[in-house]
Amino acid sequence: MRLIALLAFLPLCACGGSPAAEGADRGEHLKEWARITEEAAAADGPPLSSLPLAEEWYQVTIADVPVGYMNTLTSVDDDGSARSMEVMDVQVNRGADTSRMAFETVFQEAPLQPPSLEVLEEAQRSTGGVTLMAYDQRFANNEVKMGLTFPDGEMKLVSFNGEKEHVSMLPRPEQAWLGRLRARLEFTRQCRAGATEIVVQTMRPELGPRVVNLTSTLMRIDKAWDGTQMVEASVWAVQISDVPVNMTEAYETRGATRCYRMLQMGLDMPFGYLLASLSEKEPALQSAEPDANRPLPELVYTMFVILDQPIERVNEAAAARMVEISVGIKAGSSRAPVDLKLPTGESGYQRVEPDPDDAARLRVWVDLMAPQDATPEELAETDFRSPSAMIDSSDEADPLCAEDGKPLPKGHTNGKLPIALAEERCAARGELAYALRQIVHEHIEDKHLSTAYASASETARTASGDCTEHAVLLAAVLRARGIPSRVCHGLVYVEQGGSAIDGQVHVDASGNVDPAGGRLTGQYGWHMWTQALIAGKWIDLDATLHLPFTVGHVLVGTSSMADKDAHNNHMQMAALIGNLEITVHDVSHSFER
Repeated sequence: MRLIALLAFLPLCACGGSPAAEGADRGEHLKEWARITEEAAAADGPPLSSLPLAEEWYQVTIADVPVGYMNTLTSVDDDGSARSMEVMDVQVNRGADTSRMAFETVFQEAPLQPPSLEVLEEAQRSTGGVTLMAYDQRFANNEVKMGLTFPDGEMKLVSFNGEKEHVSMLPRPEQAWLGRLRARLEFTRQCRAGATEIVVQTMRPELGPRVVNLTSTLMRIDKAWDGTQMVEASVWAVQISDVPVNMTEAYETRGATRCYRMLQMGLDMPFGYLLASLSEKEPALQSAEPDANRPLPELVYTMFVILDQPIERVNEAAAARMVEISVGIKAGSSRAPVDLKLPTGESGYQRVEPDPDDAARLRVWVDLMAPQDATPEELAETDFRSPSAMIDSSDEADPLCAEDGKPLPKGHTNGKLPIALAEERCAARGELAYALRQIVHEHIEDKHLSTAYASASETARTASGDCTEHAVLLAAVLRARGIPSRVCHGLVYVEQGGSAIDGQVHVDASGNVDPAGGRLTGQYGWHMWTQALIAGKWIDLDATLHLPFTVGHVLVGTSSMADKDAHNNHMQMAALIGNLEITVHDVSHSFER
């Protein structure tokens, strides 16, 4: 369930202030903006003719609790190329564990030519004027890097998982776009001209090598801290295409760097409002250091979806076979309206249809005996078979991938194979997948929440991690044995007192749940697991569990974890976190065919 923390900190530079003003008040703010623009234009003189070089420090808080810092640095190299760096370093609680996470992004861009610094030559439009776009994420002791360059009419993506590089060659975008600095300067140009909605095409390293629209809409004129005093600021709502989170930015309205210098950035998340405010260096750095007197926000258990009633025998040896639930958006949410999106139709053991009783909800069935067919596009997709920085299935250092002759354990299926795997021609491959799941389950002995986002090879060596590490390691060993795989993100059923990693309370020697003397109540927590492509069907497998899989899963999305996708496939979860409600309609424990 570590993914919640990742979603909180993926957007590194598009946010700010407090929730945006709406309604009639905005009209008054727009009139004030027009007046400010007219006055400032008379005082500004010519537009920016050189790049403002500066280092800024921001203190990061979540729900008003200091959790870390953000640092930005803009510089020009000897050859005239421009460089921008952003770092966010934060610590949060995940259950009883504390995790420290750092994200760094770097853009190296071709020299900016006055008088219009944001303008690109025709030949540079497919590269955005960028010579290097880099991303470095560090969770606990794990590190993953990505670097994108633009040789010979292509894009070269180099991903590094701490041990090994993976190289992908990709086509350049067909549409024109701007690197980070030029995108910011284009925003500055339009902002200074009095625009109230600004759309810029750019790339975000954490979303992979794809062009996105960055849309900024003026919401109000407010006050913000500039590092020494409260000053007048323009506050903008910011939307990245296909990233369903609410962000704001606040900029100076006066002076030489008006519309350029960011004063605040904020991100509206279900566990509290994330705010980065200008600060001196030392207080900002201190916010990322441990302090026993400063309780940190908890990002796992607070995100659970509570049920009215429990689902019986989900995790027992004689587990439930089918569950029917209704999923909807929680009424009265204080956050922006959310579109309910789950994989439509059929995927893995899950089937989704419109709810016949409520058009605003979805009806979901999870049936362990009825895996669904993969689509023709999924059957042809090579990413489900290929290694990547995270799913490094070709890494010879990974003992679980390399030892083809290693005896396989019994797959722990209790004789209950899905119908699609029961046929003789598929049973061996199905049993192999179940056995590999059991290997991963037993191999990861140190199951905790302090590890975050380790690669498959790193997990194989450390034998530690949470649901993320279980999911990527199982996907890797499946691919190493010739079985296509992908990683799933969504929800898992969690019993009262259950682990945030697998949702289970204690299990006795017979594999049955021990409720520790208390009545079990039901809830769902955010989770990751794996799907294997066998006999043309996606088979769900959860390596965190003592069973291969249970009906207590709700699939929100899937990812091949290819390097080119970065975290983009996971971002759709962001809008649903803290906004869902689930009702249980039916549970079946019969495995008769």
